[in-house]
Amino acid sequence: MRMTGERCGVVVAALALLVAGCSGTDTTTTGESPAPDPTAALRERCSAAVPADADLEALTMRGASGGELEVARVGPARNATVAVLLPQTSGLCGWGRWAAVAAEDAGVTSLLVNPCGYGESVCTAEQDADPLTEVAAATRVARRDVGAQRVVLLGTSMGGSLTVMAVAAGADVDAWADISGPSSWEGVELEPLAGDLPATGLVAMAASDGPAEVADARALARAGGVPFVPRRYGHGWELLVDPVSGSLTRLGRRLVYLAADPRQG
Repeated sequence: MRMTGERCGVVVAALALLVAGCSGTDTTTTGESPAPDPTAALRERCSAAVPADADLEALTMRGASGGELEVARVGPARNATVAVLLPQTSGLCGWGRWAAVAAEDAGVTSLLVNPCGYGESVCTAEQDADPLTEVAAATRVARRDVGAQRVVLLGTSMGGSLTVMAVAAGADVDAWADISGPSSWEGVELEPLAGDLPATGLVAMAASDGPAEVADARALARAGGVPFVPRRYGHGWELLVDPVSGSLTRLGRRLVYLAADPRQG
């Protein structure tokens, strides 16, 4: 039996589809897989350190010479009050619970910053790793992008020492706090910087860090003309958030007041 030209064309088309199916070629999908969502990845990485209902966004800041600093925003995207938070060596996630409470209770937006070499932050030159350079990038984002009129700089442990170094070097902040910062960091002694510190700050240290560190922290606060807040036990974030209940400690609340109200602290 002879096929007409029309029927022959149908058969050829059907055979072509069959061959394509057998070859494993997907004729319906031509695009690549979508890129992973940075905020979702950060939330998964931080896990319980950031409350599930916190207003969180993963950001990237440009360093002085092309490097990139990892930042997490917690709180409203536009705000008149912003806290720039410098972390311990374990990275920015540890600030998550404090930042969530500061946003909910006092309307403070926080920018959690991983310094050069920590978390996903990658820097390309030594100048990127200078504390003032890193903080300057964060305060610029706070004032230009978030709309902040008041910016405070808070740091725990390593971040506390970096806070002192950045503020003494002229960081554009309205208040600051050093929580459990070592008396020296990467060869820089903090007490000689005290004369360059503004009086709108505080220093806190627990006795469990040892008598020598407590004495140095007291001396830094005295020389800088700021309050020294003693505590008995704990280090860094442990002084701000109760590890069992997840609620803020008295010192943690004090930092919220310092961030939100220039008359407090």
